[in-house]
Amino acid sequence: MFGIFNKTKIEYRYPDERVAIFIDGANMFHASNYLKLKIDYKKLVEILRKDRWLLRAYFYTGIPADRNLPPEIYQQFKKQQNFLNELSNIGIKVKTMPLKRTPEGFIEKGIDILLATDMVSLAFRNAYDTAVLVSGDSDYVPVVEEIQALGKRVENATFKRESSFHLRKVCDSYIILDNIKEEFTYPLTASLPEPKKPVFNVLEKIKETINKIKNLSIKR
Repeated sequence: MFGIFNKTKIEYRYPDERVAIFIDGANMFHASNYLKLKIDYKKLVEILRKDRWLLRAYFYTGIPADRNLPPEIYQQFKKQQNFLNELSNIGIKVKTMPLKRTPEGFIEKGIDILLATDMVSLAFRNAYDTAVLVSGDSDYVPVVEEIQALGKRVENATFKRESSFHLRKVCDSYIILDNIKEEFTYPLTASLPEPKKPVFNVLEKIKETINKIKNLSIKR
């Protein structure tokens, strides 16, 4: 296990490379909340973009569809909405799915599928050369492999706590954000309620989405 996070792959570059960035909001929230850090997403996007042409940065998260919330919970989610508005104002495309309300709290459902669908769909349309996946979720492994089969590259960026070895291994390159956190984070002063992950495995749903996109492409 020694040095497992210090190994890097040889990085190849496209001429006039086009890049798209896909940020798993919940995955980043879990890591930053654990580390007591606030992320400056404008700086993070610039770091991940490097000197390449940026198609767009996407941010995926869940929001409550039910507005009949207890006052204290409503205020917390109101702060979340302000945060999402700030992301939109700096040019990050925010994409949301409704959170599911359960007796134990709110759970996030469908975000993984939405992110995976966008990554594959844009790859099929040749909208980018390289995708930067900001997540440590190993369920994205088949998505990465499908995108690579289309002749695209996939880079992975994640905090060590959320990082999946299998995801890092399949990606063309990766960066552990803990190593550069001083460049895009601040001490956390307040936190939002943490959305709970659904208990089911989304791997089969992601595979199903990939097959649907393949079939649409064949029909064209």
